[in-house]
Amino acid sequence: MDMQLPDIVGVSDRPFGREGDFRVVAELVVAEARADGQTDTVMTAEDVEVAFRNTDHMDLDHDFRFVEIEGVPVGYVTTRWWDEVDGPRVYRHMCKVVPEWRNCGIGAAMLRWAQDRLSERAATHRTDKLKVYRTDVDEQAAGGAALLEENGYQAIQHGATLVRPNLDSIPEATLPDGLEIRPVTDDQLRTIWEADADAFRDHWGFSEPTEKDWQAFLEFPHRDESLWKIAWDGDRVAGQVRSFINEVETRENNRRRGWTEFISTSRAWRGRGVATALICASLRELAERGMEEAALGVHVENPHGAYRLYQSLGFEVVSFGTTYEKPFA
Repeated sequence: MDMQLPDIVGVSDRPFGREGDFRVVAELVVAEARADGQTDTVMTAEDVEVAFRNTDHMDLDHDFRFVEIEGVPVGYVTTRWWDEVDGPRVYRHMCKVVPEWRNCGIGAAMLRWAQDRLSERAATHRTDKLKVYRTDVDEQAAGGAALLEENGYQAIQHGATLVRPNLDSIPEATLPDGLEIRPVTDDQLRTIWEADADAFRDHWGFSEPTEKDWQAFLEFPHRDESLWKIAWDGDRVAGQVRSFINEVETRENNRRRGWTEFISTSRAWRGRGVATALICASLRELAERGMEEAALGVHVENPHGAYRLYQSLGFEVVSFGTTYEKPFA
């Protein structure tokens, strides 16, 4: 499918597939993020390769386009789709443009291409579900938000990144009676992954996990089970925090930040302090590993109060993002 590019000397588009393209994607992500004020963003070619390899319903030969100026990549667009359990069939697109080539019509061209590509795919899908376009924009990317709104998209949900600026004065929170934290063994990994997925079943946007999601869990580049805090109720997972340390980020930013991420509590144990105890244990573990601060991401409209909980534990908002959506015509 051709992309209708603006009249810029040397502009062209091409598919994914050259040697080094994973690295190119990582560099474009970082360039855009840092232009929007997220100066600590780090991404590697390995991060991109693992993510792309384990993404369902995305064919890099047809669902991806680079835009180049005189052969130099300045942006990219990618598309995919999935079904929400209690929601629509989502046709997602994501565009990135380096700051020096914004407001030149490239973003608009990529948006048109993405919608055309997704419409082409949707035409082959027989489903009774509502079909929607969806994408995400960081709060600093005002131009991207304006472009979407001009094209009929509306903001529907919000996400935030929070940072606890120090690891001092961590509360002494304990697990409820009957639960215990144990060292993680390989034979527990599938149980832990399935428990995390099940805990999110009643959250906005839930889709059934697939084997590619399982592989993404296994191949996560920063996976370190020795950092995880898993609360067990016998042989069942009551809650979990799968913290990690991104050594590349630590080195490049010269900052000792750990991530208290992948936080979930089973429905049977909600409202009883499980998440609080596990987060506090994770913060202490990160401090013992030499970290000086901790970060996490959260869905602001989380129905179980996660956003407020994290703030009560000393995490502070450093950035917001918005999810935009538009129904198919």
